[in-house]
Amino acid sequence: MEHEPESGVARTAQAGLPGFLATLPPEAAARLLDGALQIDVPAGATVYREEERPRAILVREGLLRVYLRSLDGRQVTIRYARTGDVVGLALVLGGPGPITIESLTGSSLIALRIDDLRAMVANDAAVARACAEELARQLFNAFDEIANQAFLSVRQRVARQLLDLAVHADDGTLVARVSQQELGDAIASAREVVSRALHELRETGLVASSREGIVISDPLGLSEEASGLASRRDEDAPG
Repeated sequence: MEHEPESGVARTAQAGLPGFLATLPPEAAARLLDGALQIDVPAGATVYREEERPRAILVREGLLRVYLRSLDGRQVTIRYARTGDVVGLALVLGGPGPITIESLTGSSLIALRIDDLRAMVANDAAVARACAEELARQLFNAFDEIANQAFLSVRQRVARQLLDLAVHADDGTLVARVSQQELGDAIASAREVVSRALHELRETGLVASSREGIVISDPLGLSEEASGLASRRDEDAPG
């Protein structure tokens, strides 16, 4: 891992990192980053394991996945964190939790000093309010994720994950750089089941395979698939 001096992190604050940091009063954000450390991690790196000391991390650039692991090794994704997002806030303020955080891409992260963060929450009402609002937002997103895992079909869940992970390639196409096993881990399903769902999505022209990953051929159609609009339209079509 590569570490940037604290002055580099301070410049990031001055540049106005979006997301959680922008919800804090400017002076509080600058103070919070005074003792922060930038960490650069490669794709696939584990940023946090549940047995480790709690930490709060801002995503400067990249994509993180937060997930739970069952005793038999299965995984289920709780959320993704992108530029400007904060992960680990609940760990720092509420105690250790059974989550793992991994970097899906090469990522540039800012590790906050948790003692400073706890002190600011205790003594600065504006910081405490911003943290409470951020935790509420994450909670409601977790509710959505639980509902999706419980109520959506595997095909819909795969479609949703592809949309969540898609990025623009150099030629302008949308590509999800993810393996079938990683998709299975994300939605708590077997790789073989995910493979069948991908085959169905390819057959309908919604996605295609390439060396870059899974190409989103029809973003609007895939979005309708993920939301269930496509299946409802099929049901309503005259026989």
